[in-house]
Amino acid sequence: MFSRRLSTARMPLRAWAVSGLSLVVLIAAIGPVSAQEEPPMLADRVASGELPPLAERLPSNPLVVEPYESIGTYGGVWRMGMRGGGDNALIAKTVGYEGLVRWDRQWQEVVPNLAASWEVNEDATEYTFTLREGLKWSDGEPYTTRDIEFTAAMFHDPEYPANSFINDQNNPATVEIIDDITFKYVFEKPNGMLMDTLASINGTMAVSIPYHYCSQFHPNYNPGAEQLATDAGFQSWALHMEDKCAWGWETSRWTNPDLPNIYAWKITEPLSGTAARVRWERNPYYWKVDTDGNQLPYIDELDMRVSESLEELTLLALNGQIDFQDRHIATNTNQAVFFDGQDQGDYRLGSVVRSVSSSLVLQLNFNHDDPVKQELFQNRDFRIGLSHAIDREEIIDVVFIGQGEPFQVAPRPESHFYDEEMAKQYTEFDPDLAIEHLEAAGLTEIGADGIRLMSNGEPTRITVDVIAALRPEWIDILELMQLHLADVGIQIEINNIDRTLFYDKRPGNDYDAQVWAGDGGLDVMQEPRYYFPSGAESVWAFKWQAWYTGATPEIAEEPVDWVKEQMALYTQLTQEGDPDVREDLMREVLAIAKENFPVIGVSLMPDGYYIARNNLRNVSDQLIDAWLFPQPGGYDPQQWYFE
Repeated sequence: MFSRRLSTARMPLRAWAVSGLSLVVLIAAIGPVSAQEEPPMLADRVASGELPPLAERLPSNPLVVEPYESIGTYGGVWRMGMRGGGDNALIAKTVGYEGLVRWDRQWQEVVPNLAASWEVNEDATEYTFTLREGLKWSDGEPYTTRDIEFTAAMFHDPEYPANSFINDQNNPATVEIIDDITFKYVFEKPNGMLMDTLASINGTMAVSIPYHYCSQFHPNYNPGAEQLATDAGFQSWALHMEDKCAWGWETSRWTNPDLPNIYAWKITEPLSGTAARVRWERNPYYWKVDTDGNQLPYIDELDMRVSESLEELTLLALNGQIDFQDRHIATNTNQAVFFDGQDQGDYRLGSVVRSVSSSLVLQLNFNHDDPVKQELFQNRDFRIGLSHAIDREEIIDVVFIGQGEPFQVAPRPESHFYDEEMAKQYTEFDPDLAIEHLEAAGLTEIGADGIRLMSNGEPTRITVDVIAALRPEWIDILELMQLHLADVGIQIEINNIDRTLFYDKRPGNDYDAQVWAGDGGLDVMQEPRYYFPSGAESVWAFKWQAWYTGATPEIAEEPVDWVKEQMALYTQLTQEGDPDVREDLMREVLAIAKENFPVIGVSLMPDGYYIARNNLRNVSDQLIDAWLFPQPGGYDPQQWYFE
């Protein structure tokens, strides 16, 4: 299953590569359907004339969603738990996965969504999309190419705080409007990866800014925008618009209930720093139906409890007060407790396949301001020595209850990019070999405290930033690594900080090392952050990624030759239309990463689990979890229902 999925929209692009003609993608719905049943929650509003009838609210060609098990019934409230007021990702992955296109439920093929069809020219410089005719925002206003054009203009605005394919400095997109439902993205250079981007969660940013609402806050469209901002207490129109229209993922999109959306549910109680819950109700103008023509979603409302306490969220789940969840609560520590509590809590456990490779990735700062640490961290022998000093089997037994295996940051075994040598290199626990490599890196002298001395006579002490609130097991792993590395004369200090500070330290280069999970285990081409410095999540070489992306030129630093070679290969990959050629280029990138070993992994991330109430239906027994393929959004939760 995975090898087909990872070929990156392989079926449509294969047709293009073989035919040599322009590719036209016209993936039909399951035949024409007619609207059948009015959701009972809306019936009174329709009867009173407050809402038009269903046939007038749907597009002429609604997207037909085939239920996973059966046609559902309307009603109910889906209860979830959020970790604090900054848990934007949970909402994005649950409600916000709506773009021009999307991945199918197997993460194999790009399929229609807001766009009913698309066409790609031979050199992948022009992508023509046709929207569904009659789409509407959640307030009933038409969704047209004017919204696409406005969103693109916002990304090109110098005041815009976010990055996307639209304002990519290396190959930006322009928008050509053909009519109300047809438009083109046009690129100066080929963009062979665009459909992958649009099908991911990142692609949703291109379709989510409504012109009719948000243009009032921009001076190019409303001469009174600055005064409007001043009257509302903002220092500029840009800050006012960011507050009202939430341009990027760094700013929550869920704080303004007046902002129209295209999701299955619309917000009624917004997210804020002090919110106790976030509530949603069905969107009357949602543009998807089931195979009988019944408007989705089946579930009327969402109730997301906001809590800083993992213990509180866990207790709610054990008591049957959470209907579906894996984020935050489905930890290794909780697994046995949740398994034993299924009967009492009237819930079941399902399987979650993680897309990540390694459970923890240690990223040393190659661009450290201290030249001694910079030279040491860039020394391959030093990293190999650290890796051999880690007793991965102990970590697996203690932290993951025996689940997993020693594993570096590399494509997972399910991926057709899997390379066993790359995955297993330097994972053997061998303190003597570790010392041999550390001494080869120049750490031959040992201080009175047993810590090896760097070239300046200072002890080799590394402060590692971590967000324990995100994944508590990271602290457990680091505490064991702390003991292992101390045995070979390396001291690490664990610095548990909040997520905002964790990110804020990067542009200022104020860190020795940071840890995260091993993204890119399945989404190898789409998420190469650990294979080469591809973007802002490549913390191990933040200044090198800035040189590559051009996003923050003031901190950019020219990379070493092997990294520049990778960057050239990946740039070629992104401009290549033939999927086989793209794969070959990615293998070259991986081979260089294998040879130079930039980051250190720990163990293969074991499968996770989710909790679902027994009466919640149409939920797949096994889910794949990734940021680029978000779950549960990728599994059409609009067709979930309560028996």
